Amino acid sequence: MGAEQEKLTMSQRIDAFYRQSGGPGNPDIARILNEHLIHGKDHGVPGKKEDIQDAFTEVFLGDRSTQPIVLGLMKIRNSIKQEWERYLETQQGYSNQAIDELKREQIK
Repeated sequence: MGAEQEKLTMSQRIDAFYRQSGGPGNPDIARILNEHLIHGKDHGVPGKKEDIQDAFTEVFLGDRSTQPIVLGLMKIRNSIKQEWERYLETQQGYSNQAIDELKREQIK
């Protein structure tokens, strides 16, 4: 991106995009935007569509003052997720036992 393009406002960049891509009515625009979000140099990891969580994580993990907080929150989130999955596994076991008991009663 040249220095001239970097000075453009977001509105001007959007207008230029539509001029280059055939206008807002072009049915290929959704595909073009998606490819840009996946492969664009200014949109995170190449080959992965960056979402809002990725953007916030990158910003806050890059700041030394907020990094410990974000890492702590990520650990808590991971722990809660693991506990929830463990709970669901136990509930599935109880459900399977109840189904087996009902089947046995129907056979009698």
